[in-house]
Amino acid sequence: MKNPFHLIFYLVLLFPFTPTRAQGTSADPQQDLLSALPSVTIRIKASRDLIPASANSLFSHFEVIDERPDTARIGVHTNMKTFRRPYDRQLVFDRPATLAVAAWLNNHFSRPGAPYTALIVLRALWLSDARYIREDLVRDPDRRFEKTHIRLKAEVYAVKDDRYLPVIRFDTLQATKKMTYYASLWAPYSDWGNNLASILAELADRSSSVTARRQDGGHRIGIEDIRQFNTSRFEAPIGIDTALTRGVYNNFEEFRNNAPSIHDFEVKLEDDRRILYTREAGNSYYTHDAWGYCDGKDVYVMRDGVLYSAWREGKAFYFYRDIISRVNPPDAERRPGPGGISTRPAATGDSVTGRHADYKRRYVYSVDMDTGNVY
Repeated sequence: MKNPFHLIFYLVLLFPFTPTRAQGTSADPQQDLLSALPSVTIRIKASRDLIPASANSLFSHFEVIDERPDTARIGVHTNMKTFRRPYDRQLVFDRPATLAVAAWLNNHFSRPGAPYTALIVLRALWLSDARYIREDLVRDPDRRFEKTHIRLKAEVYAVKDDRYLPVIRFDTLQATKKMTYYASLWAPYSDWGNNLASILAELADRSSSVTARRQDGGHRIGIEDIRQFNTSRFEAPIGIDTALTRGVYNNFEEFRNNAPSIHDFEVKLEDDRRILYTREAGNSYYTHDAWGYCDGKDVYVMRDGVLYSAWREGKAFYFYRDIISRVNPPDAERRPGPGGISTRPAATGDSVTGRHADYKRRYVYSVDMDTGNVY
């Protein structure tokens, strides 16, 4: 892929895998916050010059297994502005992800008579706004220009005679600098569809190339081994325990294991923000580097030194984060002011000083259940 704003990482190695209105899978319907959002359909589509030729493809057919934590949607786009009102939108395909991805790959990359079937296991597919914490921006200031992300993590196997040759693990985070605003709820999200098509094209092309190099060697495994490998990450105690342990998670593994290691702590509300203090020898210390904490009932994830309430949908964890900006609200109309100067009145709930406003943006983050990173 040639786009300079794409950040693609690949790891090639041996290793011993949606409806228009998405439906929530949480046991508690009150936790299905994303499922209540209006849906926007993403269509995988790319111009021919972005798609490598399939004449040399080693795959006669593509099959897809969906092992993502949340199979009900492929992303969330927040703070879209329609008629001066904020909307969050969940992003979906027009059919289950297994069918949508397989159909597109079979249409462009399958070759009748090729010796292998390709099995693709989706471990992550998430389209979202790009929002970094302060520490990330200090390490890489150019990230402040990123507007949207596409995260794709997948495993690819070459299948022949019911034996599965591990081909690649594919892990990509594509970042683009183009802001995505649409005037209506039904506006097409064509940029995301095109970018996703480019990533899938790269996945298919690389998988065929690696299969050609490795087809005469390598360890073959069975389908049950593949399924067990991918479902095992959902067997962590945080997903199956009936009771949550109160305490502070020092890292993601403590969260996964429902085993917080810090139990002497205090959570304070400061300017409507939850701030964490740990106690030692009778003294309290503000901390900003813990992974999160649990009050015995709910989980909170720390982001930039603030604790945010998380909830679960399917096997995935999400949380909202509010960011206050001293800017003109993007949905407000421009009107001529004194002397012909164009001004923007604040939308409902905004606080205006002169021509500016304290504007609150709300973003939703998903937790990567493999690494604990958030996107």
